[in-house]
Amino acid sequence: MKINKTLILIFIFFIYSGIISAQTQKFHLSRQDSANLTALKQKAEEYKNKKFFKQESDCYNKIATLWWEHNYFENAVNYFNKSLAINDRLANENAIAMINSNLALIYADKGDYEKSLEYFKKTLTIRTIRKEKVGIIAARINMSVVLNNLKRYDESINHLKKALDLAREMNDPVQMRSCYGMLSETYEKAGDTKNSMYYFGLYRDFNELVEGKKVKKAYEYAKEQELQKKLAEKENEIKELELIKKNYELITTGKKLKKTESENLSLLDTISEKELKIRYIENEKKLEEIKNKQIVLKSKLLIRNIILVSSIILLILFIVVFFYIQKQKANKILKVKNAEISQKNEEIQVQKNNIEKLLKETTEAHESIKKSIDYAAFIQNAMINKTPKLSDFLPNSFILYKPKDIVSGDFYWYSKVDDKIVVAAVDCTGHGVPGAFLTVLGNNLLNQIVSVSKITDPGEILLRMHHSVTDALNQKSSNNKDGMDIALCTVDTKTNKLYFAGANNPLVMIVDDEMQIIKGNKYGIGGFALMLHNKRTEISGTTKMYDTYEFDIEQNYDIYIFSDGFQDQIGGNRLKKLGSKKFFELLKSNHHLRPDLQKKQLINFYKEWKGANEQVDDIVIIGIKF
Repeated sequence: MKINKTLILIFIFFIYSGIISAQTQKFHLSRQDSANLTALKQKAEEYKNKKFFKQESDCYNKIATLWWEHNYFENAVNYFNKSLAINDRLANENAIAMINSNLALIYADKGDYEKSLEYFKKTLTIRTIRKEKVGIIAARINMSVVLNNLKRYDESINHLKKALDLAREMNDPVQMRSCYGMLSETYEKAGDTKNSMYYFGLYRDFNELVEGKKVKKAYEYAKEQELQKKLAEKENEIKELELIKKNYELITTGKKLKKTESENLSLLDTISEKELKIRYIENEKKLEEIKNKQIVLKSKLLIRNIILVSSIILLILFIVVFFYIQKQKANKILKVKNAEISQKNEEIQVQKNNIEKLLKETTEAHESIKKSIDYAAFIQNAMINKTPKLSDFLPNSFILYKPKDIVSGDFYWYSKVDDKIVVAAVDCTGHGVPGAFLTVLGNNLLNQIVSVSKITDPGEILLRMHHSVTDALNQKSSNNKDGMDIALCTVDTKTNKLYFAGANNPLVMIVDDEMQIIKGNKYGIGGFALMLHNKRTEISGTTKMYDTYEFDIEQNYDIYIFSDGFQDQIGGNRLKKLGSKKFFELLKSNHHLRPDLQKKQLINFYKEWKGANEQVDDIVIIGIKF
């Protein structure tokens, strides 16, 4: 049976990445298209000058897409490659995967299937590392279409079966339907009619299942609405019946009362005057008999009362004697109990003395530990709060430092080497005493690398710190994975330049009310950093571990480096984390103020946001206004 090609293309497109053979004929650009190209190129140049790399990359993607739509493939490839280079520097894996996928589609349109396959492989590698299941399935199906064009059917079937396994793992009938359809098409092209028919049957069954679920869901919804309507009608009927029942019972009761009254009146009417006289005489006799019986009863009652009083007196005497005997027994038991209680009290007193002794020892140990921690905090503060102050080097600056515990796992550091000022915000693994140990190590390493060895390039400083932390904690042969995240800037006052490198922490720049976030590299110092760098090298071929970014310092130029403590604080009405987005908006809304006022605004906002909740992490924020 011949399989409908249009049907197969529909569910490839439904998985977000269909490959449709395009005509190679170029289409002339309209006036509007030409104007859009010129505007996008101008914007890209402006963003490039301002170091707004993400926005520059977006412009190149739009330019490439416009050329692609008109079949100017070489121009499209050129601009996609420009965007790819920027995102490679920013380590934006998702954007890299999307651009590689677009390049693969362009080469497929050109008929260069080998080149198309190469780019789809890069996309698959990134999707696999990021564990994006739907993206992995789409990449494998796209590769199978290209391999079919190359008549490499075995490889195509291998990719489709791996995609099918993943779809089964997700229990996603829509994705499974797509895989079955493509397998049927591929086996048909390979000349294997039997397998083609087999997988077409599965595709047909799953297509009916998917479409049937949609119909069933709509039917069940309609049925549920109908049942709810009937239920409401039945409830109204029940209420009406209960009301009728109550009214009926009231009416019936009233009728019975009226009937009884009527019968009594009828009975009185039937009694004659003679019968009344006879009844009167009879009543007189009965009255006399009753009086005689009363006299006899009074005599009996007197005798009974005498007996009763005597019995009560005897009973009272018996009770008094009984309770006296019981009291004597109770006194004996009480003496025994008192002796036991006295013994227990002595035991409790011994236990109390032991507890008080233990409590005293514990209190003394606690005081000793607290004194040690307080002294450690004194040493840490002396290490951090050195002279001269940062404001002596950079007058328009502030430092917000707020430890979670007595000692902190975050710290700030600065030093001046010739005409260069190096400033760092450091977030060590953990907080409290464990984090404080790492702050001493980090502070000493920065002193050695910058102040002694005179190294001021941020990327080189971070690389040397990484190797030193790895060696100091023996991480190559131990299970220790502690480390630190750092945002580090070098300000060259002579050339008016700013240099930045980040180990898992960003730099926020605000120029003329426009904010830019430089993310740095996505791994910290020590710990798992080397493993993550090796993965990045496999994907992009980049060998440099920490990149240094260079910027020209302009007027109205504000920069901020920080740890993640402020944005991770729990608070607000919903008791959620503040988050990076709100934190960046807060920096932008206050950047026009003097540094001391910015610090005050941050503190006030933090107190209001945190409320009565506990501080969750150490906080350090450094702001510099040029």
